[in-house]
Amino acid sequence: MNYASALQQGATEEALEEELRAAQRTIRALEREARKAESRYQELARAYKMTVANLVKATGACTALELERDMWRERAESRPTTASFADGTMQLSAEEIAAIRRAMARLHHPDVGGDPERMRAWNGLLDALEDRTSGGRS
Repeated sequence: MNYASALQQGATEEALEEELRAAQRTIRALEREARKAESRYQELARAYKMTVANLVKATGACTALELERDMWRERAESRPTTASFADGTMQLSAEEIAAIRRAMARLHHPDVGGDPERMRAWNGLLDALEDRTSGGRS
């Protein structure tokens, strides 16, 4: 083997070793990027799970509040009111007041031959009772 071919073979080995080192640097850089991407993915997955858990908790709380609201609304709509008569006090519900109104209309409405003044008086009394029953709501 002559000097020129030995020199050329040494240069080739050095070039190959340099390519190998460059390839190893590239691999390490890619591995670092892959670890960073995996870390970002894990953080995103954790945040997603936390968001879903918070939404489930908030939905449960909203459902509980809606049920409580409906319960209180039902109680308010059916709560009795107090009516004073000459003999004492009586508790009337909204349904009872409506029944009295229908009965009085059958007896006193002008369309069935009743007295208009008497019907106005009953309507005034029953309107006041309904206002007390509903707390001023219409």
